[in-house]
Amino acid sequence: MSWRTVLNDLVETGSYRTQRELVRAIERRTGRRINQASVSRELTALGVRKVEGVYRLGPELEIMSNVKDVKVTAGGCLVVLRCEIAFASVIAQAVDMAEIEGVLGTIAGDDTVFVATSGMSATEPLLELLGHG
Repeated sequence: MSWRTVLNDLVETGSYRTQRELVRAIERRTGRRINQASVSRELTALGVRKVEGVYRLGPELEIMSNVKDVKVTAGGCLVVLRCEIAFASVIAQAVDMAEIEGVLGTIAGDDTVFVATSGMSATEPLLELLGHG
């Protein structure tokens, strides 16, 4: 499991007040060293904010508001998302974590995400998640 996935899980399920606490928890779970600057950048990219002194994920819709254009091609099996610069990996991770049946995978660049689906039955709920349905 990647440290980014562990970080996301910790923020969703824990009550961490400092990045130092998060770094230690990630190291305990993964057995790997991670630096605070990397955690800080990932928290920003995920839209994590402190709520009442505890790190919490921002609403998913806030992440998806960075999607600027959506194109469906290849008979509904490929969705191309254009987004704000540096948000592609965050959006791809949000799509992956939504676990929509029939979403086969994502590939993220800097401002573009490719989402492969099994067809329109998976593309339609994906478009709803993105606020473009």
